Amino acid sequence: MMTKVSREARDFRTLLAATSSRYDVDMLPQSEHRKRNLAIVASVSFLLLILGIRNIPDQFEDEHYYVEAARDFIAGAPSSNTMHPPLAKYFIAASMKLLGDNPIGWRLPSVLSGTLLAFAIFGMTRRLTSDTRTAYLAWLLTIAGGFWYGMSRVAMLSVYELAFEMAAVWVFLVALETDNATAWCGAGLLFGLSVACRWFGAMGLITCLGVAFSGRRLLKPCGMSFTAFTTYCVTWIPLLIREHRPVSYLIDANLFIYRFHRAPPLVGDPGDNWWTWLMPLSPPRSALYVANPIIGACGLFALAAILLGKRRFALVGWLYLANMLPWMIAVKPITYYYYYFEAYVFLAVALAVVTARVMVYRARLDFVVAAAAVGYFVYWFPVWGHFPPPFGGSRLLLRHAVQRAESPNQIAAIDRHDFTRRKRFR
Repeated sequence: MMTKVSREARDFRTLLAATSSRYDVDMLPQSEHRKRNLAIVASVSFLLLILGIRNIPDQFEDEHYYVEAARDFIAGAPSSNTMHPPLAKYFIAASMKLLGDNPIGWRLPSVLSGTLLAFAIFGMTRRLTSDTRTAYLAWLLTIAGGFWYGMSRVAMLSVYELAFEMAAVWVFLVALETDNATAWCGAGLLFGLSVACRWFGAMGLITCLGVAFSGRRLLKPCGMSFTAFTTYCVTWIPLLIREHRPVSYLIDANLFIYRFHRAPPLVGDPGDNWWTWLMPLSPPRSALYVANPIIGACGLFALAAILLGKRRFALVGWLYLANMLPWMIAVKPITYYYYYFEAYVFLAVALAVVTARVMVYRARLDFVVAAAAVGYFVYWFPVWGHFPPPFGGSRLLLRHAVQRAESPNQIAAIDRHDFTRRKRFR
């Protein structure tokens, strides 16, 4: 009798263990939890970015280059911006065709790309750490970083390139774990789309290839590279058709991109040296998208801890260094602060990985870091979002944010719009 009861108890425990591996405490399947988490990340990110997207009614910073190129594509005229590949400008053109030549039409694709970036950061961190809380922390720190918010609300190319790159890294981690040919090709496809927005996406591809080759994989990583190259070439076809170009133009255009960035035309603006990005002591010229210094400083220590001790997460450190390397060796002679965006995002992931569940004097280090970073973000949020009074904060903060803008016209446009919003509010 006891043997029978013990056998039944063992069978019940086995069934309970199997059930617990598939269900969480609230008895939802793990797949349902994943879908719910991803839906939360995507919806909150989108709503945060789309809120007040028209607060700056005029083209801001370098938007005019890419908006004008999108207008050229719509009209079938030769592109006025041949310094970068065309894919991101297709997205802007499609949005303008659908929503009109206005701030929403210019910036909605950037908002969607920023949403994809936040989504991919969560998924990549979850895949890397196998921990949902750490993934949420990486996502929260990315939002609080400021760079993500600012760069996802302007019609510029970096957010498109980085969104596809981060998604590619996520799929690459799946490919490493499963060795599935479809995952390898999917990563290559996403890397190709990243490079087709901006060449800088190749740094993520090169890093992931190095990781794959170090694991003595050869055939499938080469297939990933071939898929990326094919995807990149295919993205030029609409431009060739629209502008009635021969296939040879693909070679000429890419040679021009290379020559332009190696020896850009002389301008009066010297740019910003890369080492000043790490901890800027004065407000950058583009203070409406500035990195959160709490994440910037703590993230560097977290990155060092990963590279020196946490080899499991070393990919995050290598990706940061890969995205810094071109500016460190002066591949492009003139550099600007917002070029730090791609590397900076990986600091948020590194900080989340290192501080997760760490206790310091009975305090959760991840909670402390997240609270400080979010507090900084909340303080600057009205300025970064350029919200009108009474939500826009003090005029002093706004002037501090634009005092180093690139041109007097930019300051005048912001001031003019602020005055109009004040009158409307009254």
